[in-house]
Amino acid sequence: MTESDSLIGKTINGYEMLDVVGRGGMAAVYRAQQVSMNRVVAVKVLPEKYLNDDTYIQRFEQEVAIVAKLEHRNIVPVHDYGEFNGQPYIVMRYMAGGSVDDLLDNGPLDIETIVNVIEQIAPALDYAHNKSVLHRDLKPSNVLMDDGGGAYLTDFGIARVLGEQGNKSITTQGVVGTPSYMSPEQAQGLPLDGRSDLYALGVMLFELTTGRRPFEADTPYGVAVMQVTAAPPSPRSLNPALSLAVEEVILRSLRKKPDDRYQTAAKLSDALKMAANKPVMSLHDTQPGFKRQFPQQVLSQPPPAAAPMYVPPRLHPAADA
Repeated sequence: MTESDSLIGKTINGYEMLDVVGRGGMAAVYRAQQVSMNRVVAVKVLPEKYLNDDTYIQRFEQEVAIVAKLEHRNIVPVHDYGEFNGQPYIVMRYMAGGSVDDLLDNGPLDIETIVNVIEQIAPALDYAHNKSVLHRDLKPSNVLMDDGGGAYLTDFGIARVLGEQGNKSITTQGVVGTPSYMSPEQAQGLPLDGRSDLYALGVMLFELTTGRRPFEADTPYGVAVMQVTAAPPSPRSLNPALSLAVEEVILRSLRKKPDDRYQTAAKLSDALKMAANKPVMSLHDTQPGFKRQFPQQVLSQPPPAAAPMYVPPRLHPAADA
């Protein structure tokens, strides 16, 4: 029995722990019954092994403080915060649809589903940025789904509030986040703004359309180096069913320089929606003057629109655990 399993069946301050629905590097998440409200909720609990680590405690507290001021329909709301036997916990809305990462278990998503997800989380991301909050760990496992197809941002544990003079050890110094989704500037420990999250959204878009991430390496450091130095592969070389227009949106999102990317999530979402409505064989640029960043042979011999989709196996680097 793992430490997280030991809480199943117990009632913590009015929350009956039913089962574990997720485990990460920082916490375990339970499906629980809130007895007083007769509703199912998600309870995120900090494991006992981190109770003497101030960094993890502060990240927990920071997540509560940040989400408390982010009231948006597509950001998972926090209902409660407390402690049980010294273990802090966060009570959130329960998302019965799991995460977008769960959807990827069956390979790339269809373009309609992708557009639907991006359309929902883009305004939430812009809203957070307008509140001077950077997520800094945007990835498919941090986008949750309800049972009606709604998509929600979650896990602001390592978010940064711009201009706030807090504990710099957890908010501004060093490189924090998941290497596979880090912007080049985040991987280098440089100053960040909202466009760093937009790069991560571009990595997500690449993964949702192809079933794999743009950069893979044997070590987290190797992935971080590739984020800074390597050009992403052509999405259409991995999924020939993609249109050139959608590919251009993805590649612009992954530009190394922030000024060359979309400047807001809404603009990325609008460009994707427009591109998704263009035929697969279209040679018309979605962004006038945008230079394609993939080999010429990909352009010269586009596959037919009815070509079967190649579904590559998903890789799970240890750094993303």
